[in-house]
Amino acid sequence: MAEENRRLTGTLFLESISLTLRLGALPFERIESRRVRLDLKWTGKLLSDGRPVVDYSQVCTSLKNKLEPEYEYIEQLAGDVLVILQNNWPGKWSVSVHKDHPPTDFPMERATVTIGK
Repeated sequence: MAEENRRLTGTLFLESISLTLRLGALPFERIESRRVRLDLKWTGKLLSDGRPVVDYSQVCTSLKNKLEPEYEYIEQLAGDVLVILQNNWPGKWSVSVHKDHPPTDFPMERATVTIGK
Protein backbone atom coordinates (compact mmCIF):
# COMPACT_ATOMS: atom_id res chain seq x y z
CA MET A 1 0.00 0.00 0.00
CA ALA A 2 2.83 2.44 0.79
CA GLU A 3 4.15 2.02 -2.76
CA GLU A 4 0.73 2.94 -4.18
CA ASN A 5 0.60 6.11 -2.05
CA ARG A 6 3.85 7.33 -3.59
CA ARG A 7 2.22 7.46 -7.02
CA LEU A 8 -0.90 9.33 -5.93
CA THR A 9 -1.91 12.42 -7.83
CA GLY A 10 -4.71 14.67 -6.73
CA THR A 11 -5.91 18.14 -5.86
CA LEU A 12 -5.06 20.13 -2.75
CA PHE A 13 -7.14 23.13 -1.65
CA LEU A 14 -5.67 25.78 0.68
CA GLU A 15 -8.63 27.98 1.53
CA SER A 16 -9.02 31.39 3.12
CA ILE A 17 -5.34 32.18 3.57
CA SER A 18 -5.37 35.63 5.16
CA LEU A 19 -2.80 38.21 4.04
CA THR A 20 -2.45 41.70 5.46
CA LEU A 21 -1.49 44.34 2.91
CA ARG A 22 -2.62 47.57 1.30
CA LEU A 23 -4.91 46.99 -1.67
CA GLY A 24 -6.97 49.26 -3.87
CA ALA A 25 -7.01 51.34 -7.03
CA LEU A 26 -8.16 54.42 -5.12
CA PRO A 27 -5.67 56.18 -2.82
CA PHE A 28 -7.98 56.12 0.21
CA GLU A 29 -8.12 52.30 -0.06
CA ARG A 30 -4.36 52.05 0.47
CA ILE A 31 -4.13 54.29 3.56
CA GLU A 32 -4.35 51.32 5.91
CA SER A 33 -3.57 47.64 5.51
CA ARG A 34 -6.49 45.25 5.17
CA ARG A 35 -6.99 41.53 5.33
CA VAL A 36 -7.15 39.92 1.91
CA ARG A 37 -8.22 36.32 1.49
CA LEU A 38 -6.66 33.84 -0.94
CA ASP A 39 -7.86 30.43 -2.05
CA LEU A 40 -5.24 28.21 -3.67
CA LYS A 41 -5.81 25.04 -5.65
CA TRP A 42 -2.94 22.74 -6.61
CA THR A 43 -3.02 19.61 -8.76
CA GLY A 44 -0.08 17.26 -9.10
CA LYS A 45 1.83 14.39 -7.58
CA LEU A 46 0.87 14.43 -3.89
CA LEU A 47 3.90 12.67 -2.39
CA SER A 48 7.63 12.65 -3.08
CA ASP A 49 9.78 10.24 -1.09
CA GLY A 50 6.76 9.57 1.11
CA ARG A 51 6.30 13.25 2.06
CA PRO A 52 3.74 15.77 0.76
CA VAL A 53 5.07 17.79 -2.17
CA VAL A 54 3.37 20.99 -0.96
CA ASP A 55 4.11 22.09 2.61
CA TYR A 56 1.31 24.45 3.74
CA SER A 57 3.51 26.32 6.16
CA GLN A 58 6.18 26.91 3.52
CA VAL A 59 3.55 28.21 1.10
CA CYS A 60 2.36 30.78 3.67
CA THR A 61 5.92 31.80 4.64
CA SER A 62 6.89 32.20 0.99
CA LEU A 63 3.92 34.45 0.28
CA LYS A 64 4.57 36.53 3.39
CA ASN A 65 8.24 37.03 2.51
CA LYS A 66 7.97 37.58 -1.25
CA LEU A 67 4.80 39.59 -1.88
CA GLU A 68 4.79 43.37 -2.12
CA PRO A 69 3.24 45.30 0.79
CA GLU A 70 0.88 47.19 -1.55
CA TYR A 71 -1.12 46.41 -4.69
CA GLU A 72 -3.57 48.48 -6.71
CA TYR A 73 -5.44 45.56 -8.25
CA ILE A 74 -6.38 42.06 -7.15
CA GLU A 75 -5.28 40.85 -10.59
CA GLN A 76 -1.70 42.03 -9.89
CA LEU A 77 -1.67 40.31 -6.51
CA ALA A 78 -3.02 37.07 -8.00
CA GLY A 79 -0.31 37.15 -10.68
CA ASP A 80 2.49 37.58 -8.14
CA VAL A 81 1.09 34.78 -5.97
CA LEU A 82 0.90 32.46 -8.99
CA VAL A 83 4.53 33.15 -9.96
CA ILE A 84 5.76 32.45 -6.41
CA LEU A 85 3.84 29.17 -6.26
CA GLN A 86 4.91 27.95 -9.69
CA ASN A 87 8.56 28.76 -8.97
CA ASN A 88 8.57 26.72 -5.76
CA TRP A 89 6.17 23.78 -6.18
CA PRO A 90 5.65 21.80 -9.40
CA GLY A 91 2.10 21.15 -10.50
CA LYS A 92 -0.90 23.07 -11.74
CA TRP A 93 -1.93 26.06 -9.58
CA SER A 94 -5.07 28.17 -9.45
CA VAL A 95 -5.19 31.35 -7.35
CA SER A 96 -8.32 33.23 -6.24
CA VAL A 97 -7.99 36.63 -4.55
CA HIS A 98 -11.01 38.05 -2.73
CA LYS A 99 -11.49 41.75 -1.99
CA ASP A 100 -14.29 42.42 0.48
CA HIS A 101 -16.59 45.43 0.05
CA PRO A 102 -14.90 47.12 -2.93
CA PRO A 103 -15.96 50.74 -3.44
CA THR A 104 -18.59 50.65 -6.17
CA ASP A 105 -21.71 52.61 -7.06
CA PHE A 106 -23.85 49.81 -5.57
CA PRO A 107 -23.06 47.78 -2.45
CA MET A 108 -21.00 44.70 -3.24
CA GLU A 109 -20.02 41.95 -0.83
CA ARG A 110 -16.83 40.94 -2.61
CA ALA A 111 -14.85 41.00 -5.84
CA THR A 112 -12.88 37.89 -6.75
CA VAL A 113 -10.41 37.09 -9.50
CA THR A 114 -9.14 33.59 -10.28
CA ILE A 115 -6.13 32.82 -12.44
CA GLY A 116 -4.12 29.68 -13.07
CA LYS A 117 -1.71 27.74 -15.22
